[in-house]
This record gives sequence, C-alpha cells and structure tokens, in this order.
Amino acid sequence: MEIANMNERITIQKSSMVADHIGNHTLKWFDYYYCWARVDNVSGKEFWEAAQHNAQDSLYFTIRYFSPVHDLDTTHYRVKFRGQIYNITFIDHSQYKNKMLRLMAERQ
Repeated sequence: MEIANMNERITIQKSSMVADHIGNHTLKWFDYYYCWARVDNVSGKEFWEAAQHNAQDSLYFTIRYFSPVHDLDTTHYRVKFRGQIYNITFIDHSQYKNKMLRLMAERQ
C-alpha cells in the first residue's frame, strides 16, 4: 500500500434513526469518520459486469484500516466525496490483514 496515492479526502457517514419532536422516526446521516483515500474508477471486466448499474458513477475507495472502520457495512454507511454521496455496494477486506479496506460505491 502506497500512502502517497491516498490523496483524496473522504467522509464516511453513518445512518441513525432519530425521533422528531412529535415522535416520528426518520433516518438521518451523520459524519462518522474522515480519512484519506485512493479513489479509482471501476474498469475492465468490473465495468462490464456493473454496466447495468451505470458504472461510470461507480468508484473504488481504498482506505487504511483503523478501528472505526472495522464495523462498516453496506446498509448503515456511505461515502461523501467531493460533495457527492456514494452508497457502498461492496467491502473488500484485502485478505483480512487489517491493513486496508477497499470500498466499491455507486453515486446516488
């Protein structure tokens, strides 16, 4: 892993149910973790496999492993990058060595 390539700042957001003043429950997104990431386009075979999902709006975010990202999942977390929101569709733990995570995400 080359740290110099992790030159893009991203925000990982987490969803939480909150109740308003009359008791209605709504889903809210909160900034959970800020980090540096390497950002890559989905390409090659992956591009064609994801074509039905508009692959030019899909990115890979590679981040360093750190305890706050241990529990990431595709349901309760998303990525904010350059003002755009990306839903995490897949999490690659890179051989479970706890050194980095690769997140595949699609723009909302």
